[in-house]
Formats: sequence, C-alpha cells, structure tokens
Amino acid sequence: MKTYGPLYVGRLEYYHTKFFPIIEIGTTQETEAPYRKGKCFVFRLPFTKPGYYAGLFYFTPNIHWDDEDAVDEILFNAMWSRTAWKPEDGDYNEFFKE
Repeated sequence: MKTYGPLYVGRLEYYHTKFFPIIEIGTTQETEAPYRKGKCFVFRLPFTKPGYYAGLFYFTPNIHWDDEDAVDEILFNAMWSRTAWKPEDGDYNEFFKE
C-alpha cells in the first residue's frame, strides 16, 4: 500500500473471477501507528483476480503509541469486530494453503 497523506492506493489479490462486482467498497485499519481507519473503492476487471484500490483515511485515534491497552483494543476491534471477507469462487482453503 502506498500512502499520500490521507490518500492510499494499492493492489491486492481479489479471488473472485465472475463478471460482477466490478467496483466494491472496502475498509482498512492500519496495524501500526498511527492506526488510521480508511474507506476505499476496490476496482477489478471482470474474470480476473488482481484488484486495485484507492481510498481515504477518515479517522485517526487520539492515542499515544506506548499506551499498550489502547493499541490492543484498536487491534482487537480491527481483527474481530467485522466479518472476514471470503472469496466467492472456488474453495476458500485453496487460496490460504500453508
């Protein structure tokens, strides 16, 4: 991911090869300081796996980097408070083999 102030862009492996959706709304939570939250658009060409995203960070929590309890809470919420994205095509385990 590349960041330019509040703007971020990047490429991801988008394991969905059907025609739709071409554009989706995505979210992100940084796992390192400054722990910003962001919203983005995810774009992809139909029947392909690479996706591209562009978005804006909209929230930066007001915490000090060494406040371990606050950092742990942010990371816990980022990992467990939302439903994990799963590929719609193929076997889910196929894409996450060790």
